[in-house]
Amino acid sequence: MGMQERWQSRQGELTAKNEARDAEDVQRREAVVEAAESAIVAAADAFGRGDGWFEAEVEQRGTSGWSVYGLAAVDLRGPAPTRGGVARSRPGRASPRSDLLSRIEDEGWSLHTAQYVHVHLSEESRPGGLLSGERVTVKGKIVGVYLFRRAR
Repeated sequence: MGMQERWQSRQGELTAKNEARDAEDVQRREAVVEAAESAIVAAADAFGRGDGWFEAEVEQRGTSGWSVYGLAAVDLRGPAPTRGGVARSRPGRASPRSDLLSRIEDEGWSLHTAQYVHVHLSEESRPGGLLSGERVTVKGKIVGVYLFRRAR
């Protein structure tokens, strides 16, 4: 195998690796968008039922380092989704605000309380060094719990 064939083979491997990584990123982003859209739909449903309070739980940060804090990386502009997947027509009311909490407030809710909770998923312990004893690694995720009060 000549140098050019090795180079082409390596380029093919790198391309395949990058495409796999990009596909994983797309799947992760789609999962975040789906979770956000389901929270907006749930908020609209609760408002339609006449509920006085609405609670939403949103994963903020996980062990993978993927952060959706405020869903800043997710574009939620345009009409809010509905259960059937068809966007509601809200002429002139498309929210310029693209973060999840603002979109829930656009459904008629007012944020009352926000709390953050660490959800313990697993831990691993290993014998430590000379003086430290044991090393413990804790894995988990941070979840935002938001309580909204009916605004109108």
